[in-house]
Amino acid sequence: MKTILKLLFFSVTLLTIASCSSTKKLQGDSHSSKPTATELYKQRVVSNKINSEWFTAKMRLVLSMGDRDVSLSGSLKMKRGEVIQLSLTFPIVGEVGRMEFSPTNVLIIDRINARYVKVPYDRVDFLRSANLDFKVLESVFWNEVFYPGGDVNEKLGEYRVSEAGDHTLLNLSTAPKLDYDFLTITESALLDRTTVSPKNMADKNSLTCIYSDFVKFESAKFPSAIKISFSGEKQKYGLDISLNSLSTASNWNTHTEVSTKYREMDVESLLKNLIP
Repeated sequence: MKTILKLLFFSVTLLTIASCSSTKKLQGDSHSSKPTATELYKQRVVSNKINSEWFTAKMRLVLSMGDRDVSLSGSLKMKRGEVIQLSLTFPIVGEVGRMEFSPTNVLIIDRINARYVKVPYDRVDFLRSANLDFKVLESVFWNEVFYPGGDVNEKLGEYRVSEAGDHTLLNLSTAPKLDYDFLTITESALLDRTTVSPKNMADKNSLTCIYSDFVKFESAKFPSAIKISFSGEKQKYGLDISLNSLSTASNWNTHTEVSTKYREMDVESLLKNLIP
C-alpha cells in the first residue's frame, strides 16, 4: 500500500512540474511573439513622420470661402508644439495677411484694412465643427497620423486596417462623434489623405486634407502640395497650398505681435475682406 501511495505521489509531482513548465513556455511565447504584418505596417506609417522641430517653405496659396477664392504667395513656417504660421503676400504690395495657429488660439490678420481676430479654437466655425484643436491641426500640416486627445503610438491598436488597390486605409472609429480615416500609399506607407467626418450622416461638418507631390526632406519625404477643405456649420473654406524651398530654418519670430492700431473683428467678416 505504501508503495502504491509513493508511486501516486511521484506521478502527481511529475504532472505538476510538467504543467508549470508548459505554462511558463506558453507565457514566454506570448511575450516573444512577433508583430503581425498589420501592426508592422501601422508602425511604418507612423515612423514616416518628419523628425525636425522646425519647418519653413515658400508657398503659393489659393484661399477659398464658399464660391469665392483668391490666389496669394507667401510662406509656411512651423515649430513643433508651438506654432503654425502662414504669411500671405501679394507681389509688390508685400504681406497682406497672416494666419497663425498656436496651442491656445487662432490669430488672423488683415494688414490691408488693419484688422485682426484672435480667438480660441472653439470660436472658429470651421475648426469647432470638426473638433480640431492645435494638436490635430499640427498633425494635418505635418502630414502625420494622429489620435485625438492622445498619443498615436500608444493607440495604434485601435486603428482598423483595410486594403484598397494601391492604398491602405487606417480607420479610427472609436471616438464618440467623429470618424478618422487615414489613407496611405501601400508601397511607401506615406499618408495620402486625412478625413475627419461626423458619425451622424445628417451632419455636414468635415475636414479633408489631400497630400501629393512628395519630395525629399531631411531623411524622409514631405508633400509639396497640400489641399485642405473645411466644411463648417455656416460656410466651406479651403487652403490649396503648393510648397517649394523647404528647409529647417529657425531664424524667425514664432509669434506675431498685433499693432494697437488694428481693430478686432469676427472671423467670417475678416476672411471676407481677405477674399474679395
